[in-house]
Amino acid sequence: GGLPLTMSFLTERTRNLEHHVVQGTSVCAVIPSLLTSAVSRMTAIPWTTAGIVCVGTTLGGYLGAKLALYLDDEQLRNLYMASLIVFGGRSMYGAVQNLRHLFR
Repeated sequence: GGLPLTMSFLTERTRNLEHHVVQGTSVCAVIPSLLTSAVSRMTAIPWTTAGIVCVGTTLGGYLGAKLALYLDDEQLRNLYMASLIVFGGRSMYGAVQNLRHLFR
């Protein structure tokens, strides 16, 4: 969901905040909606898959936070913007392919 949008908004509108603060703020802002969504879908969750994903995201979050502390603010902003372009472009490509398939 909304995490890339939240971080993009905070990055664009709060140039005076370090990107490390932007990351922490956006994660804290997403936690309540994340918990609400998870609780509302408790019966539909494949728990084995969820456990594996939790381990992966915990490890990735820990390692990503460690990496972020080694980067200066400008490098962190550039890395974030590059990831948005790559993943957004990939998502856009998939959407175009789906539309082409739909309207054949």
